[in-house]
Amino acid sequence: MENSITTFILIIATLLIGLSAFAITSVFTAQQYNNVQLQNQAENIANGLYISEFESINNSYSLTVYDFNYHRAIFFTVFYVPNVYENDTAQITPQFAYTTSTEGIVYPKININYTEVQVGTLYYTNLKPLYQGNIMLWEVPSLSSPAPIVVTGSILPNYTPVIIFFAQIQNKYVEVGYQWL
Repeated sequence: MENSITTFILIIATLLIGLSAFAITSVFTAQQYNNVQLQNQAENIANGLYISEFESINNSYSLTVYDFNYHRAIFFTVFYVPNVYENDTAQITPQFAYTTSTEGIVYPKININYTEVQVGTLYYTNLKPLYQGNIMLWEVPSLSSPAPIVVTGSILPNYTPVIIFFAQIQNKYVEVGYQWL
């Protein structure tokens, strides 16, 4: 009798351990699959992003953005980065943006009325954090047709403006392109 109870307990324990291992593996696999899908979607948007040639007239930069693979809202931010980072694409983050103690990050003026959005975390296409902190994004409502963007800024010695584009995928703002101005 004791042998059958011990055997029964061992069978139940083995089943519980097996089910627990299956559940943990399933959750981990589903999360990995979701991240891969998100990363693939971000790369697809990045591959289709087209930024027209821009013109610089009196510190006013005019460009047009369009995406052949994506026709929903896209977000962008523009800020000044030290000239030493202009050729280092890994360093294009708001962490190096020109700031003042009273204003925080100094943004050039956007001459077209796009909705402003405050964001706390930005991600690279590979889903690693690009920036964590408060940053202003502007929303272009649709890329179903080319969207014009006009940026006016003052000349800051040793700084160059850069515009970075983001797509909102599963509530994450993922970087899909950039352009030095």
